[in-house]
Amino acid sequence: MRRAVFLTLSVVAFCGCGESGAGGGWDAVSGGPPASTFLDVWAFSADDVWFVDGGPNVHRYDGTSFSTLATPAAGGLSCIFALSASDVWLCAGAEALHYDGSAFTAVDVAGPTGLDGLTDIWASSASDVWVVGDDAIIAHYDGAAWSRTIAGSPFKTAIWGSGPTDIYALDTFDLVHYDGTEWSEVSFAGGGGEGQVWGTSAGDVWLMTGSSTLGHFDGTTWTEVETGDLVGDLTAVWGSAPDDLWAAGSAGAIAHFDGASWTQVAHQQIGAPYLRMFTAVHGTAAGDVWAVGYQLGEGGSTGILYHRAPQP
Repeated sequence: MRRAVFLTLSVVAFCGCGESGAGGGWDAVSGGPPASTFLDVWAFSADDVWFVDGGPNVHRYDGTSFSTLATPAAGGLSCIFALSASDVWLCAGAEALHYDGSAFTAVDVAGPTGLDGLTDIWASSASDVWVVGDDAIIAHYDGAAWSRTIAGSPFKTAIWGSGPTDIYALDTFDLVHYDGTEWSEVSFAGGGGEGQVWGTSAGDVWLMTGSSTLGHFDGTTWTEVETGDLVGDLTAVWGSAPDDLWAAGSAGAIAHFDGASWTQVAHQQIGAPYLRMFTAVHGTAAGDVWAVGYQLGEGGSTGILYHRAPQP
């Protein structure tokens, strides 16, 4: 087992209780499509951002306004991964949808692999696509056919890799790794959880577990990063560089990593009469980042979109 080293989280208290701003340059976006929740976001550029809300269509933002892109999805859309604006994959229940820049093609995943309830997709190329979902099955597409592997436990929430021989998949109890030949469990005390595994390279991987403990891999050792003083738990992360990461999660939490420590820039006021939960973070550059999710209040669940635009 690799040795776990405890790091310290730097926290700056901030009450992000207003709807117009959340601190750190983040602002709520008005005029978005009506939705009870937003599940994922992918920013191709400042004027081409995609959102999915569990329904069959994609919502797009062109830098000024929103529009709807219809898809042939039989199930609701729950995730997005893109190699480019003309090579996009989406999770759609028992199917994966592929977009080539002009049209969608529905691809059956459950039939050949048994995997249903798709939750996340990652690819290194058009002939190396990986999908996870509600089962312990990990499905792989080689450009011609689907195959399957059993690894870890059910209820996988995330898959990410730095390349074809370095891939991670996260489920409720395990973090598993693929080395190009086989999947194996990662020996790390903080492994497993309902969150995200993501990184900037093979030597910079982050594990967001939906708890007060994050995991970080530097290419040699996994370390535990304690966030006990943070209001809310971080479940989603994205960044433009190892020293410029943004993470978000429960209680409206948004935090920034500068390469040395995490600093909280926003959270809800303790005792606020609603619950704000961020489910995904994505951007195009250091100054152009989106966080999406939902807010529970008196009227039920309402989807929320937050944006950090380039700072003057």
